[in-house]
Amino acid sequence: MLRTFLAVAEQGGFAAAAQKLGTVQSNVTHRIARMEEQYGQKLFTRGRGGAQLTPFGEIAHLHLDRLSEEIRSVESNLNDIANGSGNLRLGAMETTASSRLPTLLKDLREACPDARLSLTTGPTAQLMQAVWKRELDAAFVAGPVDENRFRATPAFEEELVIASSKNLPSDPPYLVFPVGCHYRATTETWLRSIGKPDTELLEMGTFDGILGCVAAEIGCAVAPRNAFKNSLASQSLELSPLPQPYCNVSTSLIMRNDYIPVRAATELLHLLTSEQ
Repeated sequence: MLRTFLAVAEQGGFAAAAQKLGTVQSNVTHRIARMEEQYGQKLFTRGRGGAQLTPFGEIAHLHLDRLSEEIRSVESNLNDIANGSGNLRLGAMETTASSRLPTLLKDLREACPDARLSLTTGPTAQLMQAVWKRELDAAFVAGPVDENRFRATPAFEEELVIASSKNLPSDPPYLVFPVGCHYRATTETWLRSIGKPDTELLEMGTFDGILGCVAAEIGCAVAPRNAFKNSLASQSLELSPLPQPYCNVSTSLIMRNDYIPVRAATELLHLLTSEQ
């Protein structure tokens, strides 16, 4: 019943929860009804927007979500102790994933060959939220970190540069990642500081897309210098440092303060600290 309750809370509806659990909706409805009968309290209100947690349901979800995470951590650690195959769900900004992580993940695979690794890319704000919601175990993010929620390990120091092509129009647009990207926020702050707050921003979903548009003389982009090293498209671009105090950005590996690292996470931390 507890898994059913968490599935409804996370999916926002009985039908979606049934699909996730691989059962029929009537089973989900029955199990939730049994829980509500057991506690004498309603757990969900149902309407056009799906299933919404009641105040009692919110309290139940808080406790059961913590319990579920503890069980998952215990299972992962037991697997880790038994054969080194504990899960490590990593997140990273796209530029970090492409330019910084290949060698690091290769070393991690060699150190923990049986560990099950996964990598999700996204902007810093999205990655922080995913770690906080326990959808990821750890993530590489840029900029300041809330120490009340996360412990951060310094990973990389990046120099931000402005990438442009030779034949740009005056006051060109800037190619940026979606809202929540630290590099985008830095770009907007810098543009305001030089009196260009109304500069057009063209939002792109991938770094390759941004590179292609800069190479095609559509606009400029701000990104770490290291991200351009291995790209053929960047060979024709001009790179100039972003002015101080905007050019230097720290990338950290964050984990929740209450996260118990599996072997692969511990080894990743070791690899990062040994390189500094």
